[in-house]
Amino acid sequence: MGAGLVLAARPGWARPARIARARLPLIMIDPGHGGHDPGAIAPDGVFEKHITLASGFALRGALLATGRYRVNMTRERDVFVTLEGRVADAVAANADLFIALHCDHLPSPELRGASIFTLSGNASDGLAAKLANDENSADRFAGPGIAGVSPQVAGILASLETRATRVSAATLAQDIRTSFKGVVPLLPDPSRSANFAVLRDPSTPSTLLEMGCLTNPLDERLLTSPKHRALMAARLTSAIDRYFDDFAGSRDASAGGIPG
Repeated sequence: MGAGLVLAARPGWARPARIARARLPLIMIDPGHGGHDPGAIAPDGVFEKHITLASGFALRGALLATGRYRVNMTRERDVFVTLEGRVADAVAANADLFIALHCDHLPSPELRGASIFTLSGNASDGLAAKLANDENSADRFAGPGIAGVSPQVAGILASLETRATRVSAATLAQDIRTSFKGVVPLLPDPSRSANFAVLRDPSTPSTLLEMGCLTNPLDERLLTSPKHRALMAARLTSAIDRYFDDFAGSRDASAGGIPG
C-alpha cells in the first residue's frame, strides 16, 4: 500500500515543477549565419558561422545552469535559416528576449571589440548602416524565390516596434555593455543601432551582439578560444540576470508599465 501511495502522489508532485518551469522567461539565442552562408571570414579562413554556433551553445549552457530560464536556439547545427525564419521562431515560441550572435568585419584591422545593436529605422552611423545592409542580405543564400523586404517595408516593420519593446531592448543592451566593461573588449562606440531584419519582431526585446572583429588578429584569437567564449557567456548571463532583476520584473509588476 505504501508503494501505491507513492505512485499516486507522483503526478501531483511533478505538476507544480512543470508549471514553474513554464513560467520561466524564454531566451531565444540566434547564432548568425550557417550552412552555405559562412558569414564573415577571417584572413586565415575562420568562418563566422562556426564561432556564432559555438558561442550560442556556451550561452545556452550558462543560462540553463542558473535554473532561471528556458532557452531555445534558432539553429543547433550548421544549417541555413532565413532571417524571416529566425524571427518567426521567436514569435512562435513567445520569447521574452531575442539575442543574435555575430562577429564583425570592419574595414580597418586595427579596430577591435564587441558592440551591441538595437533596432532603429535610422542607423546610428555609417558603419552600422553598412553592417545591417550586409547582414540583411544573408537571405540571398536561400536561393530563387526568397527575397528580403524592401527598404519601405523594413521601415514600416521597424515603426511597429512598441515603445515598451524599445525601452526593454535598450535596457538589455546597456546591461550587456556594463557587464562586458573591463572584461570583454568593446569598440570605442559599442552602443549602436540599425535596421537589422532579425530585430524586427515588435513584441520581443531584441539585441544583436557583434562579439568582436574577425578582421582583428587579437579578437579572432579570443573568438576562437573556448575559454573566452565561456567568459562572454558568463557575462551575458550576468547581464540577462540584471535585466530581469532590475527591469523586466518591475515592469511586469506594474501590469505592462510602459504604454506602446
